[in-house]
Amino acid sequence: MALLPKGHFRHIGIFAFEPSTLIQFYSRWFGLVVSDHGIGSTGHEVAFMTADPEEHHQLAIANGRKPEWPGMNQISFVYEDLETLKGLAEDFHKEGVKILQQKDHGNTWSIYVEDPEGNRIECYTPTPWYVSQPIWWPLDLVHEDVQTIRARTEQSAKSSKGFKLRSEWQVEIQARIDAQRQLP
Repeated sequence: MALLPKGHFRHIGIFAFEPSTLIQFYSRWFGLVVSDHGIGSTGHEVAFMTADPEEHHQLAIANGRKPEWPGMNQISFVYEDLETLKGLAEDFHKEGVKILQQKDHGNTWSIYVEDPEGNRIECYTPTPWYVSQPIWWPLDLVHEDVQTIRARTEQSAKSSKGFKLRSEWQVEIQARIDAQRQLP
């Protein structure tokens, strides 16, 4: 019997009534810093926050929450590499798991699926690059080969605003995290 690929829980996305209030709260009480901020393709303003330079974000906060909406947008699991993620995507497809979206974010490759009760789950793996977020480029993990995906992402990333190596971004964000953790 084949083993499931090991996914590690990494971040959560939430909808907010007042994103700035939540940003201040998570900064003050948990030492998170805004790692990126922008407008997504859905028109929602999104703030990405982290307290770990290994993770672009541990919390994604999007505006536009309505009273009847739950706060949670998604739960997310990280996988070891693109080959593992592609295999998982192929298995989701074969077994009829509803695939909602596949996105190349420049700094991650992601597939979004639905659990049996309709909850959104992101499965992703990091790329070696950093680009300012939010970015949503087309991706097809089920049908494309990994070499094509890697080459296209690298080309797109290198021509994007804010491009740098992931390792460079990690050093910069660690300095900001350390500064945030200093008590007044």
